Amino acid sequence: MNQKPVAQLGFWSSVVVTLMLIAFPLSLAFDWPLDVAYGSSFLLAPAFVTMMVSIHHYAAPEKKVWSQLGLSFAIIYAVMCSLTYYIQLTFIKNNYLPITEEALAPFVFIPGTPIFAQDMLGYVFFCLATLAAGPVFTGGKLEAWIKWLFILNGVLFAIPTLILPALTMPTNAAGTGVGNQVGDYANIVWSFYVAAATILLAALFKRAK
Repeated sequence: MNQKPVAQLGFWSSVVVTLMLIAFPLSLAFDWPLDVAYGSSFLLAPAFVTMMVSIHHYAAPEKKVWSQLGLSFAIIYAVMCSLTYYIQLTFIKNNYLPITEEALAPFVFIPGTPIFAQDMLGYVFFCLATLAAGPVFTGGKLEAWIKWLFILNGVLFAIPTLILPALTMPTNAAGTGVGNQVGDYANIVWSFYVAAATILLAALFKRAK
């Protein structure tokens, strides 16, 4: 099988994933418009699925069960989270119908709303995707770094992300307060952590081109 298309697709999708991961925390740190955060998070979903497809085709035959599992989790994440951010960029931002605030409330992206819980669950599947795909990487130091960064992403972040929406933290109606601040700091740490792994993955695919 010609691996060049796999390496090219893997390289560019890893680059896009890295850029989208970095754009999100920067938008929080520098108080950029929410469209930047929502837009980068929306684009992250298809880029991540593409990256996982590349990993699946890169994997050795005996490792494909793990890459297939990771890809399956990635698709679940992409469906849940792309819907979340598309709703924010369209329905919430540009709604022109005479809908009451009570009807809109479940779709506003702040801690405590159903759409926030859906998004967090989506990122649980993101973490599970990297956890499952980690065993694919078995050769050399570069692959070892990717493997353990992927696995630790699942181990360290999946459970906290799962339970975060169930915790009661002080948050006002505008979505600010301790709850929102904790979420922002966690997002910044997580985004740069995963970006480090995807930068290495881009380097791996570049070497394979």
